[in-house]
Amino acid sequence: MTELLAFARFEVVRLLRSWKFLVTTVGFPVIFYMLFLGNRTPGRLIDGTVPWRTFLMVSMCSFGALVAALTAGGARLSAERGSGWARQMRVTPLPAWSYAATKLAASMLVILPVLGLVEVVGAEFGGVQLGVGTWLELTGLLWASALPLAALGVLIGYLVSGETAFPVVTGLMFVLGYFGGLFKPVGSMPAPLQTVARMLPNFHHAALGLALLDGHGFGLENWLVLLGYTVVFGVLLAIKHRLEASRALA
Repeated sequence: MTELLAFARFEVVRLLRSWKFLVTTVGFPVIFYMLFLGNRTPGRLIDGTVPWRTFLMVSMCSFGALVAALTAGGARLSAERGSGWARQMRVTPLPAWSYAATKLAASMLVILPVLGLVEVVGAEFGGVQLGVGTWLELTGLLWASALPLAALGVLIGYLVSGETAFPVVTGLMFVLGYFGGLFKPVGSMPAPLQTVARMLPNFHHAALGLALLDGHGFGLENWLVLLGYTVVFGVLLAIKHRLEASRALA
């Protein structure tokens, strides 16, 4: 257990020391928040519930979680697999599952400060005003429900090569962000795109935060969809991890 905790700490410190990772992860959602904030009147209500400034903040929190997950678990993991680092980890005393599990945990740990920074920008520059308890509840909710996004990032890291990781990860960021309704309200999209949005995990991730703020309740449907994605991504990740381990032993 001591070795596993030391490895997890090592992974998190490596991520936080990478300025390129930090700039990309924090920069994208913050810049987009500032750019899109003026596209509409900040106080205009979206679907008659929350102001645009608040809707955009929650959406960019979700986008930031997606960027952090895909970058930490996807691009970096695929690069490590290409360099042989993953193979070297298999000869250590650590359990076979620890490499993927640590990547997943590291992604979740990095997502938390990204959410906090986007919220600070929303409060300072967007004028979002919430009670202290609501801020904490929103942060905890968006962090806990980001698990399927972190699992997707690690899965992508196992599926793509180091050469293709950057374009795949970048493409997924913007495809999922746009079609998931993070850049504009889903209600303003054409009907077919609204259907597509409601099939994507990041739509339901942001919807949970908005449901908390607009008083629409627990968001049971959103939780169930995210749980389903977590199970599917987890099973696929376990299968891929086992296949790679069996090839290494062959």
